[in-house]
Amino acid sequence: MSLLKVESLSKSFASGGMWSGVRRVTHAVNNVSFEVAKGETLAIVGESGSGKSTTARLVMRLIEADQGRISLLGEDVSGLKGKALRKKRRHMQMVFQDPFASLNPRMKIVDSVGEGLRVHAPELNGSQRRQKVTDILAQCGMDESVLERYPHQFSGGQRQRIGIARALAVSPELLVLDEPVSALDVSVQAQILNLLGELQKEHQLAYLFISHDLSVVRHVADRVAVMFAGFIVEQGTVQEVYKHPQHPYTRELLEARPVSHPSKRHAEGVEIVRSDEGVAESGCAFRLRCPFAQADCAGFDARLSDGEHKVACLHPL
Repeated sequence: MSLLKVESLSKSFASGGMWSGVRRVTHAVNNVSFEVAKGETLAIVGESGSGKSTTARLVMRLIEADQGRISLLGEDVSGLKGKALRKKRRHMQMVFQDPFASLNPRMKIVDSVGEGLRVHAPELNGSQRRQKVTDILAQCGMDESVLERYPHQFSGGQRQRIGIARALAVSPELLVLDEPVSALDVSVQAQILNLLGELQKEHQLAYLFISHDLSVVRHVADRVAVMFAGFIVEQGTVQEVYKHPQHPYTRELLEARPVSHPSKRHAEGVEIVRSDEGVAESGCAFRLRCPFAQADCAGFDARLSDGEHKVACLHPL
């Protein structure tokens, strides 16, 4: 049984209409399905605006899906509300991209990290809760001296450690990590990624890792799902997807990665274009940018193929 199972998840946003008279609908997430097993890391990668972070927020039920099903530990949580939803949130927690904005600037660290314990472990008294917070902060590389301080007194990397500690305080099985290192310096990124790896082994955590950085994903993920314009266009193990990309968009992303020497790029690369260019409104969303597109791509429903290495393409590479 999968820890997390997402089936046919979709979300649209409407904009305009009040003054312009034109109402525009953006399909942010389109029929997305994936699973995450206990102790596994599934990364979702893609350009800015591809639907990665919206998918993360849908999984966490921070926003409501238009359709689809989200199952956690075998139970459908898609329709849960109020107390029932809060109870299930103990099993999945989120670490946000901006470590400063995600912490209440008026709350001391001991209260911020311990906030979830007040809800999910009400049996703990004040001293027990403080000890639990101290212990989890220590696991994240922060000592007891931070307890009475405020978020603005810490660096970005330290704040992200605190954010991770806050997520871990209620002992979840799944962490949803939304670009957890993209706002940090490169040297600090490595420290946070190493910490996440250590915590995963120690607590048998599953990670849903959202990122635009394929170099990072290659080192942290077991499997990867590639998103374009709200669709998952390719999904498989990191080794297979990186070594044998089957979707032209995946190839484009891999070609865009920094490499030590130009000769290490594929000889037959896909031309890199701006992320806001060429999204088709019907058929394969990538077909207007794709050098391999054919006439039948206009009627393709963007369905993933079967098997371990899935691709949504009529003419895979």
